[in-house]
Amino acid sequence: MTIDLQSWLRHGWQSLMEPAQMAAEVLALRLPKEAMWTGLALVAVLNVLLLGIVQMVSPATAELQQQMVTLTPFSYLGIIGAFLTFLVFMLVHAGRMMGGTGTIEASLTLLVWFQALSLTLEFIQIVIVLISPTIAGLFELVPLGAIIWVFINMIRVLHDFDGLGKSVIVIFIALIGTVLGTGLVMSLLGINPVVGAV
Repeated sequence: MTIDLQSWLRHGWQSLMEPAQMAAEVLALRLPKEAMWTGLALVAVLNVLLLGIVQMVSPATAELQQQMVTLTPFSYLGIIGAFLTFLVFMLVHAGRMMGGTGTIEASLTLLVWFQALSLTLEFIQIVIVLISPTIAGLFELVPLGAIIWVFINMIRVLHDFDGLGKSVIVIFIALIGTVLGTGLVMSLLGINPVVGAV
């Protein structure tokens, strides 16, 4: 699978239309584990950069900024990195509790792919906002619904479930465990929200 802009957009569209099939194709590539951990770090960095773009596109008022509790870029990077790492493992363990067969390597691969797809949709939405905020408002919930659908199907493929019900339960359990684990690690490392803009 060669990845350039055109092929990525084509594969991204296929991920939205046929998420289970695309997930199976991605896993069949058997990408190196080291490359996937690097990919996870990359999508964490891209999340921080995208947050900065969002703040530039939709700046808060001075009054709102004074009331907001925000994170420094490095703190946010630490949180999103820890969150994604925990999620890789929690998706596997939660799935096995439900009789799934997923592995750490497969979970890592699918999560990197999912994050890349999610970031692409968010970037496209930002572009639409710049072109026409009205149109962007009309389609605001479409990417969210699509990304949830993709994630549920990816987890079904990851654990070879027969249906989507177990996938939803696995995601719910994994998210709870990930939030708790990330919060604990951040507290131990002393990464806390600070007042100010990113």
